[in-house]
Amino acid sequence: MQKYLTFDCYFTLLDESSLYDKVAEIGETLGVDGKSARERFIDYQEDRSNMHPYLDYDLLTRNNLINLDFKFGLEHKFEKYYVEVMEAHRSLKPYPEVIDTLEKFISLRYKLIMMSNSSWSIIPENVKALEVPFDVWTAEDVHAYKPDLHFFKQVEDHYGFNEQNHIHIAQGYMSDMEPAGAMDWPTVWVNRYHDKATGLYKPTYEVSKLDEILPILK
Repeated sequence: MQKYLTFDCYFTLLDESSLYDKVAEIGETLGVDGKSARERFIDYQEDRSNMHPYLDYDLLTRNNLINLDFKFGLEHKFEKYYVEVMEAHRSLKPYPEVIDTLEKFISLRYKLIMMSNSSWSIIPENVKALEVPFDVWTAEDVHAYKPDLHFFKQVEDHYGFNEQNHIHIAQGYMSDMEPAGAMDWPTVWVNRYHDKATGLYKPTYEVSKLDEILPILK
């Protein structure tokens, strides 16, 4: 029986902090509070109302920078850094334990599948940084962003997941844990920053780092 592990990418496998640090750095360069710019960028990115009807992540990011210009009373300043922000997203690095752990998952004969709220122009470099083969599904492939169940149903239907052959692994509680729970998927919450659950769903397992999953699978 083929066994599957599905993953979120950002903050589960790759540390997205450097992207947000880049936005803060740009803010300081433009003479505004970098911390505030960082927080507003994240808030816009996480607001699902900014994604409907479906919008490619590249355009969502550009709109985010335009929104920062509006919020800080600037004209075409943050937006001019669009290329640099996109490059920062392509250049994210994995957490220290990730590559070795992914290799161990493969040695246990799991097929690795990435489900990411990303785009075709970004995800190849992100996957390359992980150094192991993945099947990749992005929001651009399914024209839906997690936690939209359409994303999860598309992937489940493609592979034929069931409770015996599949586990979903992710850091995002609202974006991944709750919808995966609604799909009756077994889950592992990679709670790196010791967040509190914001809903009623209780993940099947909870860990603080990816390598803590290995005993669960053996």
